[in-house]
Amino acid sequence: MKRTSVVQTFHAETLIISSVLQIGDSERISARTRAFAVQRQYELFFGPEGEQIFPVFTKPIPRWTSPSPVAARQTLHESPVISVQSVRVLAVSSSAIIHIGSTSTAEAEARIKHIRQLAGSESSASTRGRDS
Repeated sequence: MKRTSVVQTFHAETLIISSVLQIGDSERISARTRAFAVQRQYELFFGPEGEQIFPVFTKPIPRWTSPSPVAARQTLHESPVISVQSVRVLAVSSSAIIHIGSTSTAEAEARIKHIRQLAGSESSASTRGRDS
């Protein structure tokens, strides 16, 4: 049974990077993020970068399968309306889903590879030399 979603007040500061805000019914919600970021202390480039395939982007994600129900379930909605007084969200990012309503399938996936390349400090290098 489909229901009507009624939201009196919805306030969100930030929804970014493949996030989904869905008010109302949906058959399927799918949110995907693939991010590759390199942070360097100094600008130094070695030719084409970011084109390598990292395992984090290619490995299959294990899927959860729900066990078969032991007993049959029947749900009776006394009201055809999903009523929400107020929602306040500070931030939603990287394939997150905010959903008020009914859905059959919701999938979210975020794969992020963040590389930080920082130069070693002079003091730590000299300290290591004395300790060894």
